[in-house]
Amino acid sequence: KSGTNIMFGCNNFCSYCIVPYVRGRERSREPKDIIREIEMLVKDGVIEIMLLGQNVNSYGKNLEHPVSFAQLLTEVEKIEGLERIRFMTSHPKDLSDELIEVMSQSDKICKHLHLPLQSGSSRLLKIMNRHYTKESYLELVDKIRAKNPDIALTTDIIVGFPGETEEDFADTMDVVEKVQYDSAFTFIYSKRTGTPAATMENQVPEEVVKERFDRLLERVQQIAAVHAGKDVGKVVEVLVEEQNGQDASLMTGRTSQNYVVHFPGETCLIGKIIPVKLIESKGFYYMGEQA
Repeated sequence: KSGTNIMFGCNNFCSYCIVPYVRGRERSREPKDIIREIEMLVKDGVIEIMLLGQNVNSYGKNLEHPVSFAQLLTEVEKIEGLERIRFMTSHPKDLSDELIEVMSQSDKICKHLHLPLQSGSSRLLKIMNRHYTKESYLELVDKIRAKNPDIALTTDIIVGFPGETEEDFADTMDVVEKVQYDSAFTFIYSKRTGTPAATMENQVPEEVVKERFDRLLERVQQIAAVHAGKDVGKVVEVLVEEQNGQDASLMTGRTSQNYVVHFPGETCLIGKIIPVKLIESKGFYYMGEQA
């Protein structure tokens, strides 16, 4: 598998993030250049591509002939020999109905979407300059799941953003309960010099942040463990990525939903997509056997 940058920079100016100041404004690559690069990678044996951008959903807006991200995905899907397409990161404010539709119709786009939340508090989301609310985020999740019922959803959450109250944090926990993420990357807020959030009043005391962070992490892990158990007994397609580092008799790969699977096998399987029966869930990964 390999990654391809489809754009550089960012226009969003989230109040905690330094990226737009460091990497500049959003610049999309021409579709033909992206397609050509992926075709070359496929010739070299790549069968899974990750399309990369700070906000892939706003791809193509600044091109001479504007192209939507959904249209780009449709073109990438036509590449012969390419079997899987992933992408990140998706900003909720720009995730279109067109993209949801393309994902639901596609044979190659993986059943996994990383949809950063950052906070469940509409009040904090406004101060973060995220351009969505708790309610609109939850509506978006419902829309995605209605068209892609077997999709795995993952997210990013910041705890301890300046001014975060217990009520704000409760809103975040409420979204976690409602969405039931397959996994979440949880972060304690840290100041980035040069960002608006770094000079905000009401920085949250460290011990309060730590206590909230532990509560969030525990719940996220409980939900993820339940999700990881639901496919036991199923036969799924796994892209074999490597020999297991701990046990040379095992191969390690990933499902379309991005779950890690370990199973007995030979190194000749690396780079192939094969059917694997999921025998046991270990919370964050599966043990399986070739089907």
